[in-house]
Amino acid sequence: MCLTHWAAGRPFIWLDDEITDVDRRWVTKHHAGRALLHRIDPHTGLTETDFSLMRQWLTE
Repeated sequence: MCLTHWAAGRPFIWLDDEITDVDRRWVTKHHAGRALLHRIDPHTGLTETDFSLMRQWLTE
């Protein structure tokens, strides 16, 4: 099942080490709700900067 189908219009955050502009365009086309697609560096993993970005997005 596709993530946007599961989200069903609800806001969601997608963290991945392979997010591209193609993914961003696809989500924009297929998801009416808010979505944060954020690329994580696979060599460092999640950092405090990533968590800060997510906290900020969630409170907007």
